[in-house]
Amino acid sequence: MRIGLDLDNTLICYEQVFLAEARSLNLLPDAWVGTKRQIKEELKSRSGGEKLWQMLQGRVYGPCINQAEMYPAVANFLLRCRHGRHEIFIVSHKTEFGHFDMTRTPLRQAALSWMTRNGFFDSNRFDISQKNVFFLGTRKGKVSRIGELELDVFIDDLAEVFEEDGFPPITKILFGDSRRESEIGHTFDSWSEIGECLLGPISIGEVFDLAQQVAPEEVDEIQPVRGQGNSRVYCLKGVGGDKFALKCYPDLAIDPRPRLRTEVNACRLLQPYKVAPTVGRYDEELNVAVFEWISGESPVLPEVETISQGLSFIRRLKCMHDLLGGETPEASEACLSGKELFEQIERRLEQLDLVHEPTLVAFLASVLKPLWAQVKERGEAQWPSQDMEERLGQQKQTLSPSDFGFHNAIRRKDGTLCFLDLEYFGRDDPVKLIADFLWHPAMELSVSQKRQWLSGMLTIFGEDQELESRFMVAWPVYGIRWALILLNEFREDGWRKRVHAQQEIHGTRLDRTNRQLVKASAVCASINQSSFECPYV
Repeated sequence: MRIGLDLDNTLICYEQVFLAEARSLNLLPDAWVGTKRQIKEELKSRSGGEKLWQMLQGRVYGPCINQAEMYPAVANFLLRCRHGRHEIFIVSHKTEFGHFDMTRTPLRQAALSWMTRNGFFDSNRFDISQKNVFFLGTRKGKVSRIGELELDVFIDDLAEVFEEDGFPPITKILFGDSRRESEIGHTFDSWSEIGECLLGPISIGEVFDLAQQVAPEEVDEIQPVRGQGNSRVYCLKGVGGDKFALKCYPDLAIDPRPRLRTEVNACRLLQPYKVAPTVGRYDEELNVAVFEWISGESPVLPEVETISQGLSFIRRLKCMHDLLGGETPEASEACLSGKELFEQIERRLEQLDLVHEPTLVAFLASVLKPLWAQVKERGEAQWPSQDMEERLGQQKQTLSPSDFGFHNAIRRKDGTLCFLDLEYFGRDDPVKLIADFLWHPAMELSVSQKRQWLSGMLTIFGEDQELESRFMVAWPVYGIRWALILLNEFREDGWRKRVHAQQEIHGTRLDRTNRQLVKASAVCASINQSSFECPYV
């Protein structure tokens, strides 16, 4: 396949560069926040705004291009194209110099230098021929060159390119502007979706190529690890016989949380205690990382000693937090006030309200929303802090793995546990950690084990005199939160993340959503049956 690609705002992402440079030039105040499109609209609304906008463009596309990055998953797409021997052509509408750029930076040379630094022409990276890069001074010239190249497909962020007279009858893919979908045909907001459309599901051979980019030695064998919920995981075997774990994180265009960076930092922080995997090499552009391979099994049926090891791990995290203070970022979706917790639930409900699946709509209307109204009223009336907007003091917080449980742990041969999946690691309220562990649907714990956990956690964090009362009020609130998490697969973004981790489930969505609805119903029933009180106290 002969694949044509636009460059600026299609492969190269300038969003943060436009904002930073506009502030630097005093075109916008430091507090101003917005997208490139909003910056353009703001500047062009002013007297002489067109000149201001063109001057800013000249700066960004010229001397400031070094600050730009590839869009998420562009690197993965280009690597897949190399594997499939698809020929890549880059056709860009770019003048020789930027308008009103006093530095007179040659824009085309700056773009070529950027591509060189990012491995576009490297035979060990994307292996694109520099002869296949074309810069044209006009849009008409660009469209003419696209026709001359006899491409099979062209990808651009501007619908106007496809609407230009003379655009050839080839497959058109519009990146990042779904509002024009009916006119263009194919529109996607992420490069992983474009890859799926053009190249199909990622193959094991493509993963092999991906692994070679970060593996510490030549890869001899690769096997997928089943049962992962968010990221794809593979077992790599090197030619020397050593094993490694390759982790492929979700597309940042779909879920912008920096999971790779968070997990790498967390594992490095915990490395001296041997309770998390050792970090190997990683590649933030490809969004993949290699960790040591931990041999063993997850403790599916935890014992008293297993709970004790979990509590020891949490005690260590508390001590580390006490030493580090606020140096570590907050955990993903941290709940450091009653207001934050309640707002998270409201946002999840709003997102599910956009799904028009009859069984879900009926469940939300007849079960979950009425129950949430009662839980919310009770929580607001009984929250121990005088102000639900008051954030928990740093001294009462702890480091938290967030998605913590024995489903994310492996028991080594010596009996010790290694804790995995620290993608959401950070500072949080211990109450969230306590409640999430008890509500987590991935574990089957006995009543006595849950009581052991709760008693141990209340002891570890006993210095916080409001901890128990805050937990008792928040218990059913976190139950509602978990019911909503279980329904994530009804949402398009939730389903895409699940399919990213387990490509083999692609055609099973109805069965899976039905099962998740049953689980969410059981959570709501449990809240009602216990009269909103925690049954493990």
